[in-house]
Amino acid sequence: MTDIDAAAFFSAVLKTIASTRNHGTDPGEHAKGVVEPATRIRAVEEEVGERRLTSDEAEEVLELLGTTFRAKRTPDEEREYYLRYIEQVSGISRASLGVSAP
Repeated sequence: MTDIDAAAFFSAVLKTIASTRNHGTDPGEHAKGVVEPATRIRAVEEEVGERRLTSDEAEEVLELLGTTFRAKRTPDEEREYYLRYIEQVSGISRASLGVSAP
C-alpha cells in the first residue's frame, strides 16, 4: 500500500460521487445510498490524515463507492470508467485489494 497517493484516492472517489448522475428517484434511497456513504468516506479520509492508507480502509471506501453507484443506478460502463480513473490517479489496484469490477 506504500505506492498509493491517499489524497488523490479520496479526491478521485469524492469527485466520482459528485460527478455521477443520479438515475434513482427515491430521496430516501439517495440519502441512505449516497449521502451516508459519502459522509463515511470523508470520515475515513480524516482518520487517515497524513499517514498511509491501509488496504482495509481502501477496500471500505471502494465498497462505499459501490453503494453510491447502486443507489444512483450508475451504468456498468460508467462505473468501470470511474474505477479505472481512481486506479490511475491514486496508484491503487482493485485486484490487489481483491475488489472485483462492478
